[in-house]
This record gives sequence, C-alpha cells and structure tokens, in this order.
Amino acid sequence: MRILTALACVLVLAFGHVAAFAKDYCPPMPKAAKEGDPWYIPESAFTKEEANKALKNLSNQVNAGVKGRDFLIENDLKMIKGYLYRAYLAEHKKAFGEEDKILREDFCRFIREEAYVAH
Repeated sequence: MRILTALACVLVLAFGHVAAFAKDYCPPMPKAAKEGDPWYIPESAFTKEEANKALKNLSNQVNAGVKGRDFLIENDLKMIKGYLYRAYLAEHKKAFGEEDKILREDFCRFIREEAYVAH
C-alpha cells in the first residue's frame, strides 16, 4: 500500500501543472434512477483537488491507523486514477497536438466499468 501511495503522489505531482481540462473525453454516464443503480462519478469530478484529497485520505489511513475493519479505499483510488487519466490526456494533447486515442478508450472504459461510488 505504501508503494501505491508513493506512486500516486509522484504521479499527481508530476502532472500537477495541468490545472484544468478543456473538455470531457467520454460520453456522460446515466444518473442513478433508483436505489441499487450505480452512482457513476462524473468525469468532471476527477480534478487535481479531488485526487489530492483522496491521496490525503489514503495517507491518513496508512499513517494514522485504521480503526476496526471499516475501511474503504476504492473510492479514493478511483479519484486518483481518474485524475491521472485526465491529466495525462491533457498533457499528451498539449505536447503532441493530438489525443492519445488508445488512452482515451482506456479512460472511457474506466468511466463505464469502474468509475462509480463503492459503498
């Protein structure tokens, strides 16, 4: 876990200069219509601020200890992963003048299959 946290920290810092994203890369997912439907995380939620907040939550759990067995790290990991996708896509476009189409497909698959709130 410590390695994952350190890696995420390095990546967030490395892409930290990408302040805002010009557009969404993927079609929006449906909002939950009834209880039991997945609560998809909107692409716009994957910001540097949210990734840093998730990173702080993970760091606190690792360094301050976990009370009992009620720990849920999946949502924090999703926020970091989603931000890193968006940051890399924006940086690639800035550096090369075009999108990384393969990574965009990977990101949209992440949005469809993983980017929902775990509870």
